[in-house]
Amino acid sequence: MTRVLLTVGLAAALATGCSKERIAECDDFVTTAEKAALCTTIASDKRGQFAVAAKQIKDALQKLDDAGGADKAPEATVEDMRRTCKSQNTLVVDELQKTSADCLK
Repeated sequence: MTRVLLTVGLAAALATGCSKERIAECDDFVTTAEKAALCTTIASDKRGQFAVAAKQIKDALQKLDDAGGADKAPEATVEDMRRTCKSQNTLVVDELQKTSADCLK
């Protein structure tokens, strides 16, 4: 599975503020990856990869929240995160539908 690296430069690019917009595509990916990480029909090493991916995105989202949310980040950064999370989620869902569809429930 492709590793998702979204934290590079994120904290430095963000300004502080009160409103905290979330990136729904990343929240969706975290949910999918966490389900896969807990699914016992998937090999343990693969579950570990899903757990790592979910943690990386959760950490990036937390940094984003700590710095004021997505609405305070440069639009290009948010769009890159949105696109990457959506792509990764699609790949994981497609893979699980073929091999372990019960993990998506």
